This record gives sequence, C-alpha cells and structure tokens, in this order.
Amino acid sequence: MSRPIRFGVAAHAVDGADTWRNLAVKVEGQGYATLLLPDHTNPQFAPIPALVAAAAVTTTLRVGTQVLCNDLRNPVITAKEVATIDVLTGGRFDWGMGAGWLPSDYDGSGIPFDPPGVRIRRLAESVELMKALFSGEEVDHRGRFYRASGLRGTPAPVQRPHPPLLVGAAQRRLLTWAGSVADIVSVAPSWESRRIGDMPASVSIEEGMDRQISWVAEGARSGGRDLSSIELSVTAMPVTVTDGRPATLDDFGRAGAPHGISPEDAVHAPYLLVGSVGQIADAIIERHERWGVANWVVPVEVADAFAPVVARVLAS
Repeated sequence: MSRPIRFGVAAHAVDGADTWRNLAVKVEGQGYATLLLPDHTNPQFAPIPALVAAAAVTTTLRVGTQVLCNDLRNPVITAKEVATIDVLTGGRFDWGMGAGWLPSDYDGSGIPFDPPGVRIRRLAESVELMKALFSGEEVDHRGRFYRASGLRGTPAPVQRPHPPLLVGAAQRRLLTWAGSVADIVSVAPSWESRRIGDMPASVSIEEGMDRQISWVAEGARSGGRDLSSIELSVTAMPVTVTDGRPATLDDFGRAGAPHGISPEDAVHAPYLLVGSVGQIADAIIERHERWGVANWVVPVEVADAFAPVVARVLAS
C-alpha cells in the first residue's frame, strides 16, 4: 500500500521573529504538512530554536531539518537537541542529517572540508551514535571519529525509537546507505548524479530516477528492510505555476535550461513542476503512482502560488 502524499515547505533566511511565526501559521493553514530549515553558516535562523518557535504557534504542522550539517556539530550534543525538540513539539519533528556539502560552511568556520568519502563515513558513525543515545541505554562508543563514555541519552524523544531520520542524496553510495538507515530518503536530481559520474549521459532523466530508487531499495535490503518502510521525498526544483493556462514546451525549456536539460526532457523530469494547478497536480499523482514519491517539498518562495496544487492533490 502506497503512502499518502504530503507536502512541505523549505525555508531559509527570514526577516524577524514575527515573519517566521506568521509563515508557520500560514503554511499550516494552506495544507502543508512540514516546515523545514537547512543548517548553514550563511544568514538564516539556527534551525533548532527556530523550529521550536514554529511548532509553538501551530498544532499539526511538523517541523524538520533539511538537513543538519554533521560536521558543524558533535553527535552527543545534537542527539540531546533532537530529543529535546521532539519533546517540546509533542513528537512533530523530522530529523534530517547530512554529510555537509557547502564549502563556505567549512571555510567560514575553519573546519577542514574533507573528501566526500570521509564526510559520509563520519555521518554514518554520527547517526549510529545518535541512535544509540536515543535508545536510553548506557552508551560507550569508541569509533574512528567520535568517543562517548558512560552516557545515557536524555531526554527520551517522544517518537520511538527516534524521530524520523531524513537523509538526502543523489549518488549511489549515499543513497544506498540512506536506504539502510533512514526513514525518509530525499532523492536529489538525477541530472546531478550523471554530472558527477554515477550514471552515463545516455541515461534519461526518468531512467535516472528509476536507478536512484533501486539504490535506495538495495540499501533497504542490506539493512533487512523493504523499500515500503521508507518514505521517498523530492524537493521540487524549479517550480512554476502558470496563471491558469497549460504549460507550453517553451515554459519547460526555460525551467530546464539552468540544469542543461532539453525542453522535451524537462516535461518528464521527476523533480521539475511546471504548469497549471491541474497539470502539476496530475504530474505529482502520476509520479506518486510510478515511483512512490509521497513527500513533495517546495521552496518557500513558491509556497503561496503552489498552495492550490496542495489543495487539489489532497482532495483527490
């Protein structure tokens, strides 16, 4: 049985406390299920306290990180913060973790920007340690990157065994690992995967998505799970809601050009949402049926224009 479709808003820099709280109230009223924040050193609110504030003025809205940069944080402290926000929000937190990817986060904070393999191994160990702390058992950890001795994770998170773990990825290595440990896997655009060499250029955008999901399934099997136990997510990019008219090939061409894909390929790109409210709603439902993508996240800049799509899909 496929998971029901839900929608989220990816926010970033905001203009003051009132604006942030008002945004949370508004997107909840528009039918969005989740409000998400990234974790960077550039101008934005720190995600954990900002998400607590958003949850305080809403009742059903989930809040989450997309994603916490592992290298900016110690997992022992992060585990305590994650458990605390889960308690303070009444179990409405999605726990997103990432290996780190933005060089300016490292340059500005003086942290070495290690090769991807090192960052991924460090993330994997961090998640392992955090899950152990969420268990409530005494933890003694001696790993390659982290140490913890005689610790019990407190407070205990409301969601058991822990808040849903979200991991985003495009490459095979990280998608496979995500499939083995995550509850939510955000599949990043396959055109990026081809650019970094995971796929030959001859693979179509749709075939790329097929392969990416097969890697998640491979990871799930290695972890003794089934793909159906994982919620598949996409952060749509770009998103263009036309003013009551069907999208033309030119519309798709303009949307696809920054990513180096043709207008014809852009029509079928899983991550790209262009068209009227009805067109986009139909595309989301079709992609949900084909790939099982149930969690659709849009940038905050288009949240108002996209709200009728949310209403259309949820009513279908």
